[in-house]
Amino acid sequence: MLMLTGCGGKDDVQGKTGEDITAKSSADDIGEAYINEMTRIADALEGVDDEASAKAAAKKMKVAIDGLNQMSDELDGEISGVKGMQIFGGRYAELVQVQGRIATSMIRIQSDHPELMDTISAEMDRMEN
Repeated sequence: MLMLTGCGGKDDVQGKTGEDITAKSSADDIGEAYINEMTRIADALEGVDDEASAKAAAKKMKVAIDGLNQMSDELDGEISGVKGMQIFGGRYAELVQVQGRIATSMIRIQSDHPELMDTISAEMDRMEN
């Protein structure tokens, strides 16, 4: 189960993050870290409704995207095929939910606050995969 806390540590994420992952990490740890980083992005996007919140979200997203990119580099981009099934098989519902949250927020921001998209897109475009 994914848990976010309100007190310190890794930008308030409990559990594994991208910076914890190495080539020797287990599939379970990789899946946990990936979903935690994606959840940080979703949480940040859901709070965007003006320029200040977009800038704050971009800062939070930067940390998460740096973690995802570091994880991807550490794993040589190998999160596909059989490895992907091992990593996300048991967490597929969580993965789909968090991706849906991100997509919904991006659509909402684009529709309601198109002027904020440059701030948000600059970080989203940094994702390696």
